[in-house]
Amino acid sequence: MKSAQRLTCFLALLAMLVWMGTAPPAFAQNPSRTIRPIGEFSNVRHTDEHAYGYMIELWRDGDTAIGLFFVSEGLQGDTPAGMMENVRFNSRTGALFFTAKLSTGVVILPGGRQEPTRDLFEFSGTLRATVLTGTIQRSDHRQPVRAGSRERVQLKIQKQATMLTAGSFAEWRGRVDEILKFRGPKW
Repeated sequence: MKSAQRLTCFLALLAMLVWMGTAPPAFAQNPSRTIRPIGEFSNVRHTDEHAYGYMIELWRDGDTAIGLFFVSEGLQGDTPAGMMENVRFNSRTGALFFTAKLSTGVVILPGGRQEPTRDLFEFSGTLRATVLTGTIQRSDHRQPVRAGSRERVQLKIQKQATMLTAGSFAEWRGRVDEILKFRGPKW
C-alpha cells in the first residue's frame, strides 16, 4: 500500500473514531506525562466498625481529570473501588461526569449461586475548590429488573487526604492497577 493510501486510511479511521466519540485524547500516547492531584472528596461517615458513603480521588491529567471512586457500605477496610471511566471534565466550569464499575457485594442467582455484583455508578456534578456536588445514579447489571437508585451528594475535600502519589501517568496507573486487583470490579 502506498503511503498516500495509508494516510487516507488512517485519516478515515481517525474520523470514524472521533465521530463515534471513542478517539483517545491526544495526550494518551505519552505515559510519562505529569499528573497533579486535585484532591480527595468524601462524605463517608464512620461508626466504631462501619463506614458509609462515597469518596472520589481526583488528579489533573492535561485538560481532563482522572481518578478513583470508592463506595463504603459496611465494615471498614478494603473499600470497593473503581476507576473513573467515560470522563467529561470542563476545567472552566467545573462540570464533571464519569462512570465507574464496582462490585460492592454479592447477589444470589438462581440455584443459590453467589456472584459479585456488577454495580455501575454514574456521577454528574460540579467540582469547586473545596466541594464536589452532584448526583450519583446506581444500577446493578446482574439485577436489571431491580430499580437502581439516584441520590444527591455533597463531597467535601479532605485536608488530611491519603491519596497515592505518582510523578507520571504510567506510575499512577501502575499503582491504581494494584488497588483494583484486590478492591476493583469483578466484571
